[in-house]
Amino acid sequence: MKKLLLIMMTVAMVLVGCGTEAQPEKKEGEKAAQEQTTGFPVTVKDALDEDIVIENQPEKIISLIPSNTEVVYALENGDAIVGVTDFDNYPEEAMSKEKIGGMEINIEKMISLKPDLVLAHESTADSTKAGLQQLKDAGIDVVVVNDAQSFDGVYESIEMIGKAIGEPQKAAELVGNMKNSFAELKKQAESIKPDQQKSVFVEVSPAPEIYTAGKNTFINEMLELIGAKNAAGDMEGWAKVDQEAIVERNPDVVVTTYGYYTENAVELVLGRQGWENVKAVKGKQVFDVHSDLVTRSGPRLAEGAEELAKAIYPDVFK
Repeated sequence: MKKLLLIMMTVAMVLVGCGTEAQPEKKEGEKAAQEQTTGFPVTVKDALDEDIVIENQPEKIISLIPSNTEVVYALENGDAIVGVTDFDNYPEEAMSKEKIGGMEINIEKMISLKPDLVLAHESTADSTKAGLQQLKDAGIDVVVVNDAQSFDGVYESIEMIGKAIGEPQKAAELVGNMKNSFAELKKQAESIKPDQQKSVFVEVSPAPEIYTAGKNTFINEMLELIGAKNAAGDMEGWAKVDQEAIVERNPDVVVTTYGYYTENAVELVLGRQGWENVKAVKGKQVFDVHSDLVTRSGPRLAEGAEELAKAIYPDVFK
């Protein structure tokens, strides 16, 4: 690509030297017309602070994380996706796409699919650095999407992907719809008085290694939005916590987020030895919400917040 650009620049300089200006002007005019009709080329600043120039609207896209895939489908460009990871399960159509690997991606397979664009992710950028460079060396555009930990971060991801695939307007509309949904939940939560707010422990992985969502996560942001107190709000990020600490915090409600992948999630919590006097267990206030809705940084987070709200405050959110 660089060699081709160098040749084109040399030719243009020769033409100018010979007094032939019409050809460069024509090319500039054609480029301007292309930008006006398609919006391309575009420059996307990705999560690694690199400026990625995408010359034409991508017709073949590979997604390296389920959240990216969900965004592309939400922007009505699912047909352009030619490859996804083993973990992509939504929407259903995504499950029929070519698989390019799980924890380890198959670079050769990806190149064979001849994508125009690869949507990578900041969370795996280091571990896949060499592979992503191979893709770039093969002339494939690679955009590393930010690892969102907040609503604003998710909006940024959606807008970045929207710009990269030529759907900035749809991305703006999707973000607007999400903001409206969150605003409606916040409005409903105004009826919950401070002394009525429930303490909630969110368990994102089961024993023996229990992890929860502390501050600076979108689950914490969801809890604040719907008028609940995060029992792990003093912890940072996705934190590992021992059972004794949870019992000591004595939450009013326990919410698990792994029931979709683990059977009997609620029963496991209710039956834990030593948890008999925890308020959530005594009052049978243990619920499961769909993991992908509340832990996946994609366009369905608003649905996840609503499901969480209905589980914690069924009398308020109906």
